[in-house]
Amino acid sequence: MCVRFRFIAVAVLVALILCSCVEVVSDPDNYAEYAAVTAETVPKQTETIMETSTAEETTSVTSETQTAPTEAVTEAPVSLAYDMPDEFYIRLEEIIEKYPHFELYDISLAYTDFGTGFTLMINPDKHYFSASVMKAPYMLYIYRLALDGAADLGQKLVYTENYFREGTGVLKDMEFGTEFTVEELIGYALEESDNAAFAMLRALYPEDGYTAFMESLGIGHEEDSRAFNQPQICCESSVILTRAIYDFILEGNEYSENLKYHMTHSRNAMILGGEGSEVVRKYGWYEGYFHDMAVILGENDYGLTIMTNFDLLPTNTREYRFFWDLSSLIAEFSGQLAESDENTDNMVTLSFDRPEVKEMALPKDPYMLLSVVNMKLRDQYSSFEALCDDMEADPGSISAVLGGLGYTYSEEVNQFVQAMIEEEQEQQEN
Repeated sequence: MCVRFRFIAVAVLVALILCSCVEVVSDPDNYAEYAAVTAETVPKQTETIMETSTAEETTSVTSETQTAPTEAVTEAPVSLAYDMPDEFYIRLEEIIEKYPHFELYDISLAYTDFGTGFTLMINPDKHYFSASVMKAPYMLYIYRLALDGAADLGQKLVYTENYFREGTGVLKDMEFGTEFTVEELIGYALEESDNAAFAMLRALYPEDGYTAFMESLGIGHEEDSRAFNQPQICCESSVILTRAIYDFILEGNEYSENLKYHMTHSRNAMILGGEGSEVVRKYGWYEGYFHDMAVILGENDYGLTIMTNFDLLPTNTREYRFFWDLSSLIAEFSGQLAESDENTDNMVTLSFDRPEVKEMALPKDPYMLLSVVNMKLRDQYSSFEALCDDMEADPGSISAVLGGLGYTYSEEVNQFVQAMIEEEQEQQEN
């Protein structure tokens, strides 16, 4: 694969980040108190009661105006400009050559050195559905409320049928009527990525307050500030969020260790840090979107987010290894920044060319084949037969390869789906 990096001028993007992002302070132990957000934009939650619902009565959530969480005010970053060593870019290109993912999917990376302010972004213009990554800033929002006296982490909430959620988590296997404190729910949301716990907390501390909090941090993209209706994430927003989490931990306030503990015990270790480091992280995984956002605490503190749209690709050890290779490269070179005369903006952005889907031949790798075939069926062809006719491909060979992975073609959804799912659908119809 021929990889062509394009170094992009980022004067406008830099201006946005320098104006909006929480900046590096000269004394990392000296953090100012957060400035208040206008009371009109953030509701106050004085008392909320969640009760077990019955046939005649549903859970009620009452809320009033809420004291606003606040934003860290810090000094300007160091004025020196930096860049990665040449060896870093050579090794990065080797990783790109190693994985066909870079030809098939959107992939973005955002790295920021908290000590120097140097930032590296790969494909910074891409936005992704944030999935469970956004649980981390939401929990940060609640902790900020608690510091301002607007949230009681000891408040007990009752898990009811209204909050049952499929997907990740452990509450879905517990009995309705079980009580949890807010702090316990935060732990489940961050460590287990528990969807039911997150639903209970969002009902208690509604989205409008969270949106105002995200805007106070400097998130400039409206779609990255919301908690419903397909919330997004991009490189610029992830740089701001990792900085905000880092600030909160280093403040040493009464909840700093809580956030750090929960995020260092999060499931699915995708981003790796250097030897002796702690990785404070939150992953997100939903219908092809596969991300990890982390703060790495060690000899050199930095933030790293890797975002992908591995569309319909079964995530397994191969995909984890992709994250491991990229994050290990960053860990190796994070403390080796050199002063740069050319990189006057203290930021480097990279982009690489990706072939159009229509020009893409069917790959031989079974997992890549599954992803490409389903992508083409979704975007270009009304049937598997039409795809094979147009691409002059053997349907029997494709079906045999994908069948070996446990997938079979479903005319109903025009996709290759797991055989077990198709059997369950047939049983339900019968």
